[in-house]
Amino acid sequence: MKRKKILWLCSWYPNRLEPFNGDFIQRHARAASLFHDIYVIHVSGHESSLLSDTETAIHQGDSLTEHTVLYKRGSSSFATMISHYRWMFHCRQAIRKYIAANGKPDLVHVHVPVKAGVMALWMKRKYGIPYVLTEHWGIYNTVADDNFSLRSSIFKKYTRRIIEGASAFISVSKYLAEGVNSMVIKKDYEIVPNVVDTTLFSYTPVSSDKFRFIHVSNMLVALKNVEGILNAFKLFLEKGNTAELVMAGAGSEKFSDYAASIGISSAILFRGEITYAAVAKEMQQSNCLLLFSNIENSPCVIGEAQCCGLPIIATNVGGIPELVSEENGVLVQPKEEASLASAMEQMMTAYEKYNRKKIAEHAQGKFSYLVAGNMFDTIYTAVSAGKD
Repeated sequence: MKRKKILWLCSWYPNRLEPFNGDFIQRHARAASLFHDIYVIHVSGHESSLLSDTETAIHQGDSLTEHTVLYKRGSSSFATMISHYRWMFHCRQAIRKYIAANGKPDLVHVHVPVKAGVMALWMKRKYGIPYVLTEHWGIYNTVADDNFSLRSSIFKKYTRRIIEGASAFISVSKYLAEGVNSMVIKKDYEIVPNVVDTTLFSYTPVSSDKFRFIHVSNMLVALKNVEGILNAFKLFLEKGNTAELVMAGAGSEKFSDYAASIGISSAILFRGEITYAAVAKEMQQSNCLLLFSNIENSPCVIGEAQCCGLPIIATNVGGIPELVSEENGVLVQPKEEASLASAMEQMMTAYEKYNRKKIAEHAQGKFSYLVAGNMFDTIYTAVSAGKD
């Protein structure tokens, strides 16, 4: 197999100011780099006082190079307009620098249409290079506060143009892809799921005597309904059950105060925002993952937990039913706290029915870098073969 040069244009990507911004895209890049030479470009403007002007960082590995540009932007309407032109300037400058050093890429891969896809349209017109598109953004529904139907006409126009012009459309879940087909444009699609670093997230038998639930998220996002998890856990404890609940992610201070106010602090361990390695260790020491979101696309945390062999209790929303079945978990309806409490009790009572080792083996065969890398390779090869 001949390695191709693939230029990734990413609307979201981890950077110095936002280390978790689009980290799932970074993991996709690592997967694709097993088969091809991947060069990532991500440009974004920030109002942060930690940024003085423009900052460029290039991290180069054997088969994955990450080129990020951060620039200072203001908050006024005029500053927003100027920021758009600065964004385009820095994108084109980075693209030209890449071409000068490496030649034209064989293919462009866009992650999240707006706004990186604007540059893919420009490259297709200027250089005749086709692009493929992966959408990750869970806005193609009527539940999300910032859903597609509420967006500006310009946003809708460019989203439609970018998706329409893609030689291949990829989604991380069927739910998201069908949402695009329903709200934006009819487009055939391929599914490449979010990936998991299986060197970190792997099966280990639980050694703790106490049953432990775990929840991992940015708890400050209202749609995660963390307050609902705590309320349900209170109901669960009031039935005489004994267990621990680990809560990991941003927002620990806020929700530790809430847990204290409803009298359940002694049974909850708030870990705060921790590294992936630390999350993996917490999962390996837990028995079950809890998610009680009002809406989700395809949560990375489910794949991570499953690779550790954890069964899941989650809401029957978005792309979650594509990941959770009777063999590896329980689905409940969103916002139904009593149902969540009952599912937690059911999980403890019937825990022996879940084969944790089998759950982990199945997940590792679905979410590993190698599996996703193979999928990207198949798509890239098909698109390249169909070039004019």
